[in-house]
Amino acid sequence: GLFYLVMDLATEHGDSIELGMDRLAEKGLFWVASKTKIRIHRMPRMLEYITASTWPQEPGRIRCNRFYSVKSDTEMLAEGKTEWAIVDKESGRPHRLAEVYPEGMEYCPEIVCEEPFAKISTDFEEGEAIGEYKVRSADIDVSQHMNNVAYIRAALSAFSVKEIEDMNITEVEAVYRIQCFEGEKLSLYMRKEENITDIGIVKEDGKTAA
Repeated sequence: GLFYLVMDLATEHGDSIELGMDRLAEKGLFWVASKTKIRIHRMPRMLEYITASTWPQEPGRIRCNRFYSVKSDTEMLAEGKTEWAIVDKESGRPHRLAEVYPEGMEYCPEIVCEEPFAKISTDFEEGEAIGEYKVRSADIDVSQHMNNVAYIRAALSAFSVKEIEDMNITEVEAVYRIQCFEGEKLSLYMRKEENITDIGIVKEDGKTAA
């Protein structure tokens, strides 16, 4: 649910600064999220009113970070960031952000989740097989590939509600490597080290998708 929330925030704010999906599509471009991290201090309670915010960091040449916060009054419930790029539909190559970002845009200096994204190995050959997931129509977004949040749902689907409760998840980090499409069968693998669990979502050709 938190991942859906931050993606919705990014979509709405992108539209408000004329960097939404429709505007980019006119130029043959689209947004791609390569990494997302969410840190959970406390999950929102049922019917609790929250304030969710998002703001972009000043972009680099081809990558940019977008930050998120979820608060109850002044209490920080969750914070996160996503690394984005804009990609050319024809070539599949990243597009220079300076050419599409609004000229003279001001940026909020606040930073959350300050530490770098983790380096997660894509090699799950020694991992434990924990399940399979078939990509369904409900997982597909407007770009006709598996939506970023659907990977989180697929990973969590390998565990029971009780197992997820026992994990007491305080941080989730997703790295997106290869696009997946409707009808594909994905294999789920797990590596565990102390209080960290890595989940590999692997395509039938053996390549790790996320």
